[in-house]
Amino acid sequence: MGSRMTWNRARSPLVLTALGALMPGCSEPDPVTGSREPYRVGAAIEVGAAPHGIRFSGDGDTAYVALSGDGQIAVVDLAAGSVVARWEAGDTPLDLVRVGDGWLVSQFRDSTLIKLDPHGAVVPGAVWSVGSGPSLFSPGEVRGETWITTEFADRLWVVDTESGAPVLSHETGDRPYPADVMWDGSHAFVPNLDAGTVSVIDLLNMETDATVEVCPGPPGGALTPDQVTYVVACGGSDELVFVNTASFAVTGRVPELGPRPFSVVVPGDGRHALVNNAGGSTVSVVDLEARAVVQTIEVGEQPIVVRAHPDGERVFVANEVAGTLVELVPTPAEVAGDGVLISGEAAAAEAGPSFAPNEVVVLGMIHGGHTTSEVFSLQVVRNLVREIDPDYWLTEIPPNRWDRAWAEYQASGSVEEPRVRRFPEYMDALFPLTRELEFQVIPTAGWTAPMSDFRAAYLDAYSRDPERAESWAEYQTAAAASAEALAAGAGDDPRWIHTDAYDEAYDIRMQVYSRLFDADLGPGGWDAINASHWANIERALDRHRGEGARFLLTYGAGHKGPFLRELRRRDDIVLLEVAPFLDRLEGR
Repeated sequence: MGSRMTWNRARSPLVLTALGALMPGCSEPDPVTGSREPYRVGAAIEVGAAPHGIRFSGDGDTAYVALSGDGQIAVVDLAAGSVVARWEAGDTPLDLVRVGDGWLVSQFRDSTLIKLDPHGAVVPGAVWSVGSGPSLFSPGEVRGETWITTEFADRLWVVDTESGAPVLSHETGDRPYPADVMWDGSHAFVPNLDAGTVSVIDLLNMETDATVEVCPGPPGGALTPDQVTYVVACGGSDELVFVNTASFAVTGRVPELGPRPFSVVVPGDGRHALVNNAGGSTVSVVDLEARAVVQTIEVGEQPIVVRAHPDGERVFVANEVAGTLVELVPTPAEVAGDGVLISGEAAAAEAGPSFAPNEVVVLGMIHGGHTTSEVFSLQVVRNLVREIDPDYWLTEIPPNRWDRAWAEYQASGSVEEPRVRRFPEYMDALFPLTRELEFQVIPTAGWTAPMSDFRAAYLDAYSRDPERAESWAEYQTAAAASAEALAAGAGDDPRWIHTDAYDEAYDIRMQVYSRLFDADLGPGGWDAINASHWANIERALDRHRGEGARFLLTYGAGHKGPFLRELRRRDDIVLLEVAPFLDRLEGR
């Protein structure tokens, strides 16, 4: 094989993992996890009676705490550690969320949502009835929407974050507690306290995808940052349960938390989950890789809500009986340890002589075309990968679908996972080559099934809508022009596919597609899906920065252009052309 740089650490045996399992190290090892106690108590601020939901200002300097016992919102200056204002906020305000330039507040006993202006005054007439027991809003928002459950009406409501109006709702299980929603707005995970289940709701198509039996009395949960796992607290069994976000299967449990674990937050890089034990006075810190409790922190009587600060590091706990807001901060080793990511030349300077830029090869795939092509067959794909000899293989497989596919392959030599199975280049190249080469698979696709279903239905309706006939004709014209430009090249020849001219020909169609459809398709739009893929790819590159390793990136050939544009902006990698590897194959 040709020359290549030397990886500055010994090549390890084959390890296959999702993004979420790539955890940074730290100092002062714990016998269970290799980590020191990750959090300590910072400030403890008296705020008022029965604090619940917590929100933060855009700069993170101010916290807004719903005081259900006082009927107020406490405005807290976090630097000063004191309440600087109190807003009257109706009957039993349990939570609040930013809407437009004001706030929306849930009224637990009054079955309504009310709106406050930017200064905390109630907006006359801005009241919406949502059913009995509106509780806590979801922690985030997606494309101008957030969500709230009504505990005694068994509904999940979609709320417009500009107007504050609830716009539609969907049935849940018995006595739903606060939902968490995937980054793209495709799924909501709703714990149902009385049913002992989690409802998985497809928000794009407004359907229930699954009802998962989890444990007695689940009152809260959170998605991990990689969106692979939903972590649900079990108030009736004092444990955590892990649910895969693609198969909806229970994949693990952590027992022996504190009394009545109530809600979950997963801050920062996703290394730890923090769980407030509402039956006592503690927060449990769980190492998500080890799936073990590594720390128990005294915070105050009846911790009821826990929320992450926008800085991604601190966590705040509202203690219902103690009437306090307690700050938990990472220990110094967690803030300044191996998990800190710096970029480009700064990384090289920091690492000194041990830093070596990674190499990246982008290989555009033609999926089913590999099974019929003579010049870009599956045998050619296998031989190309042998020539490239990657240390890491970044794949068009969603992270939440990889574990099942790999387990199936290990058990039987075949894969039934439907999303993975549809790619011949993985079924007939990647999996067999794991027995021959040493590389680590990192799944990076941002695809979800609801996104795909929504996109297909939308485009079908668009194509049949008489009022959109002119726009649809414009898209068809662009698609034909793109196909003609692609055909003018060398068809499925990999040398043609791996040229800038190929990318430009493909873009003729996709630029019109983006302009016409992206705003309505949301996460399924062309620019949005490339951005979601790229976020996972970039995360993997950042985690392995400076190793002098070789990365192979395989996606459909149409994605190659957008990815190359992003890769060319990085100053810590070397992009390798595909042509020299093809030359080596032909020279054999």
